[in-house]
Amino acid sequence: MFSSWRRWKRELTSRLTIMVVPHGTARPRQISFSVPFILFLFVVWTGLTGWASYMASQKFDYWRVKAKTHLLKIKLDYFANQLKNSRAMLDEVKEMDVQLRSLIGLGSHEAIVQSHAPGDYDSGGPTFEDITELQKLMEGRPSKMTFQAISKQIRLLKSEMKKRITSFKQITRQIDKERNIYRHTPNIWPTNGYITSHFGARLSPFGGEEQSHKGTDIAAPSGTPIRATADGIVRLAGWAGGYGKVIVIDHSHGYTTRYGHNRQLLVKRGDRVKRGQIIALMGQTGRATGPHCHYEVWHKTRAVDPRNFMRQLGS
Repeated sequence: MFSSWRRWKRELTSRLTIMVVPHGTARPRQISFSVPFILFLFVVWTGLTGWASYMASQKFDYWRVKAKTHLLKIKLDYFANQLKNSRAMLDEVKEMDVQLRSLIGLGSHEAIVQSHAPGDYDSGGPTFEDITELQKLMEGRPSKMTFQAISKQIRLLKSEMKKRITSFKQITRQIDKERNIYRHTPNIWPTNGYITSHFGARLSPFGGEEQSHKGTDIAAPSGTPIRATADGIVRLAGWAGGYGKVIVIDHSHGYTTRYGHNRQLLVKRGDRVKRGQIIALMGQTGRATGPHCHYEVWHKTRAVDPRNFMRQLGS
């Protein structure tokens, strides 16, 4: 052990010599350092290197956090701006919803299902956040939103959007229903011509006695096209006594139409027909004094005046 100590002491007191040999004729130079001095320089260099690395890492973390904060601010401003635009767009959608409902006479969803409860009526007006934001704008201060505020607004937008989607689906169903009713309700002239006999009481052309005329007679040259006055299904296409060759169309919604005295039938039982489709050619078959179309409109079990459904000429 004593010998080991002496050896370490000898090593610590020894010197390290560095010789520098230049090119040419200059004399060689040598620099001598003690081992403790070299150890001191190593410790100092290590400390300085560690301190510099620490300071550099601190500075790097600072700039990294600053850059991240700046990026988050840009994102926050972008999302806040998009949120404002979305709210403005949703307000337009709500206004359009109100206008559509007003046009088709729906009213509110609660009015339709008749399920209002106390306190359930919709109310409007700006929120506290809206008032605060407006005050900032009036004072010329920039409006800033936090992530919590944006998250809250997004939840409200999602909830409102679901309501609008439900409302628009309801409006679409109502429009489809109204369109279906319109397509299946007679509203055109069955043929081009002039009326020779109206609906209601009249004197019979066969004998002159008074009778109840269930339809409207429209006269035109033989062979004039007869058209379906609404969408429907042909329930009868054939001979039926005084009607002659007749077509009966079921339009659903309680409406049926009859077209009598035809010369030729162009559809058969079970055919689906569209409004304006040619279904027959005019004639004077059955109990008729001349070529004409005997046109009847029935609603449920009662004959009604066809003139109420002849708003425009068939094309």
